[in-house]
Amino acid sequence: MDWPEPTNVQQVRQFMGLAQHYRRFIKNFAGIAAPLTDLTKGSGAKCRAIQWNEQYKKSFDYIKKKLSSAPVLMNPDMNKPFRIECDASDFAVGAVLLQEDSQGIWRPLAFESKKLSQAEKGYPAQERELLSILHALRTWRCFIEGSEYQVFTDHLPLKYLRSQKHPTPRLVRWLSEVELYDPEILYKPGKENQIPDLLSRRDGPNTHPEERSMQPRYLYHVNIKRNDLSLLDKDPIQDWPLHYLSNEEKWPAKIREELNRRKHSFIIKDQHVYKKEKMNGCDKFIELKFISFARRADMIDDFHTGYGHSGQASVYQLMKSRIWWPRMKDDINLWISRCPQCQLAASPNKSTHHAPMKPLEVPHAFARWHLDFIGELPTTRQGNRWILMAVDYTTNWPIARALQNATGEEIVKFIYEEIVMRFGCPEEIISDRGANFMSKIVKQYIKKIKTKHNLTSAFHPRSNGKCERLNQTFKRMLIKYVNGDVHSWDEHMDTALFACRVRKHATTGFSPFYLTYGVEPRIPGDPHRPFMSEFTEQDIELLSQDALNHLRKLREARYMAEDRLKRQAEIDKTRWDAILKNNQIQLFNIGDYVLLRHESKTGLEFHWMGPYEVVNRNLDFNTYQIQEINGKMYTSWVHTDRLHPVKYDGSSINKSWYIPRIARNESAVKLATPT
Repeated sequence: MDWPEPTNVQQVRQFMGLAQHYRRFIKNFAGIAAPLTDLTKGSGAKCRAIQWNEQYKKSFDYIKKKLSSAPVLMNPDMNKPFRIECDASDFAVGAVLLQEDSQGIWRPLAFESKKLSQAEKGYPAQERELLSILHALRTWRCFIEGSEYQVFTDHLPLKYLRSQKHPTPRLVRWLSEVELYDPEILYKPGKENQIPDLLSRRDGPNTHPEERSMQPRYLYHVNIKRNDLSLLDKDPIQDWPLHYLSNEEKWPAKIREELNRRKHSFIIKDQHVYKKEKMNGCDKFIELKFISFARRADMIDDFHTGYGHSGQASVYQLMKSRIWWPRMKDDINLWISRCPQCQLAASPNKSTHHAPMKPLEVPHAFARWHLDFIGELPTTRQGNRWILMAVDYTTNWPIARALQNATGEEIVKFIYEEIVMRFGCPEEIISDRGANFMSKIVKQYIKKIKTKHNLTSAFHPRSNGKCERLNQTFKRMLIKYVNGDVHSWDEHMDTALFACRVRKHATTGFSPFYLTYGVEPRIPGDPHRPFMSEFTEQDIELLSQDALNHLRKLREARYMAEDRLKRQAEIDKTRWDAILKNNQIQLFNIGDYVLLRHESKTGLEFHWMGPYEVVNRNLDFNTYQIQEINGKMYTSWVHTDRLHPVKYDGSSINKSWYIPRIARNESAVKLATPT
């Protein structure tokens, strides 16, 4: 064959166009032509030069030789049975069509291979293997239709695919098309299945995929030739009405009696089965077209997505007056419950909780402090924008400081001056996961004073409820004190703090002031100190005795406060757990898929994001560590109240439905791209 070596991309494409026409007669064509196929990739001028090397020359010469010589292929004999052998790899599918010659040797008639698209490469092994069979049946349909043939695969589960209990929707659609050809699928070990195996593995993983889709949207007719159906209502596929298209003597013996009993409810029009259904309120009947199993998923999807992602009841009302199949309502409910967009858009009920309460232990006075920020507030005349709040768990003693910046340095200074220098080093500090509380300087200082720093789970303020309640009370007081002058709030902080300190708390029965100092405060207008009389002030012995009584009473008051806090925690837990129903408690296992509540949602964004995969869990605190499908870890542990189980078909999820970070970036790119 006199064909000069190409010097540019256009000449390579011309040569490959000729070779592609005869590819079915060249064994391993996809792999052999891969180097030349790679040369045709990319953008730019059609006549751009190429760098010719030995690899390209070898591929070019081999194809040229095959195009100019007779292949060792047998001509098909339509009176003899055919055999198809298939295989799939991670990046291609391959098949060979064979027929037995006069000497009993199975010889090839044609070879076929196809590179997988990027999406098809992500399919599970079982789906890729079935794809190889489907591609072969489509390619050689002209040979096998009306002929006897067998299909061999080295993937044993495909032999039992028809009896699989819970196939994925993709498998169902493909299996329905495969049934059009009614193949006999047999198992052949991999070591005996070498030709299709080589065809599927000669395509390198980086080769350019063909654009042809292998997924037809609708499969409008299913010619079921199986005779192994059990009783009608126990058939998982329930395509038994299609038997009315054939003669009664061909009906399966097991269900013939029931088919006879129900046949008055069906009619045949234009080779389609219709069910007669009585109309409400009259004696007339309407004819509902029977939908075969292969089309049901697409049919539900069209009604659901085509009408605004309507709910289960609305979709059923739309469908039941037009089409029919057994247990249609159950299928609709199941399909819609798994709709990704509907799951992501579902409104979260933040008042519903999914875990029993885990109350904190009650420490002694000034051992545990809860810290949090209020702000950002209107800037005051002194430049303050933030309030750093702290409260002791046992005594409820509050501390507040106005700050210009909410930095880690200010937090360390606050802990040192307001807590350590006044009450000693605490045993524990609880705060949220703000960047300032997790800063390096805060970690170093807390480690230096040998204090334990516990962080609440993200967007779960109930873990730091003590400080959250103080913040709300303090802010309400400031709103009233500023009286509309919102830039003067730092001038009223001392007054609001004093009011918080002298108020009696319902749980402890004492004011924070009393549990701290052992006395009630003397407020303006009080003639005497609350715990002394005019006699004790003049008598040293009585004063000493009264001081001892005062210390004893303070100790008793703190014991009483701790005991009341413990009892109140038990009451709260009992009440909380009583509200929880068994179906509200959420426990996820490692490997489960979950949706995460979208706390920073804006505009028309989804209420949920994900799916995420659970990779770790801490059942003591009902928190989980999760990661995106691509393996990217979420920044912090998440409480179970922020999670929701994903409803899906049971197969592995190979991509995320919605991640705000990714979606926002894609939207920004689209907006920046001129139309």
